[in-house]
Amino acid sequence: MEITNPRLSPIQSGRGQIQKIEKFIESKLDSLNWQHTLEVRNIALKLARLEKADKDIVEAAALFHDIGKIKGDDNHTPRSEEIARKYLESESFNQNFIEEVVYCIAVHEYHWIGKANLIKTIEAQVLADADTIQKLSPWGIIKHSIKYQEDFNKSYEEGIKKLWEKLMKCYNLILTKSGQKEAEKGYKFVKDFFKDLL
Repeated sequence: MEITNPRLSPIQSGRGQIQKIEKFIESKLDSLNWQHTLEVRNIALKLARLEKADKDIVEAAALFHDIGKIKGDDNHTPRSEEIARKYLESESFNQNFIEEVVYCIAVHEYHWIGKANLIKTIEAQVLADADTIQKLSPWGIIKHSIKYQEDFNKSYEEGIKKLWEKLMKCYNLILTKSGQKEAEKGYKFVKDFFKDLL
């Protein structure tokens, strides 16, 4: 008989829960947002290890952070919070764990609107950094090229300019030391990529 520690999150008690979360989220998101979610999760877990953050909170928050995009990009964060809370409660996750995960999701884009000081926990900072760093990758460029498709349709130059400005802003929004090191690699990649396009 397996004995589980009641103080541990269900994720720590077994990988079955995380696989269940993955299946749930993959069934809801389109392939573009699912790929983004997987990459954010991988970056977040790396940063969590380096920053000594709670990996279970970070992993769950990374998986749920964009689930609200099932109804479009606009105002997706509150929807992501709500879906994460309902799912985790239905699976009987520890209430403190749920609150930490939902908090990470709630504030993961605050640094984009000048409220980085409100991203208080290391887990929330790790998620915010991972989501931002992912934009500075080949897949991040693809995703945002699609996002700015209308701008590209109107004017190639305008599309490139908007994409460049968005990606360059990422570098200045990183909150953790480990995130800054990861972002430097992405920043160099993006600069090299755009060298011939600008």
